[in-house]
Amino acid sequence: MQFSLTGEDPFYLTFFKGTVGMSDGTHEKPDLTLRGAEDVFYKLMTGEVDRMRALMLGQFKFDGSVKDAARFADIGDAVRGSVKFPP
Repeated sequence: MQFSLTGEDPFYLTFFKGTVGMSDGTHEKPDLTLRGAEDVFYKLMTGEVDRMRALMLGQFKFDGSVKDAARFADIGDAVRGSVKFPP
């Protein structure tokens, strides 16, 4: 999954056999790309912004399958449940 966030250098996540890797740069052929502002992404991850509302309002966009986007949403929910974000 590629992240293209304004105000941030590009990075991507790779998922393999239950592990997640993070790399700087641009993946050659990402299955999913998330585009948007860094602050919106943070609010999505912390739950401050409803992802469906943000998508409908055009606050972020994704290129790729809806299935992969839904999987990422599930990952976001898991992260939010296990990580305490600073105020």
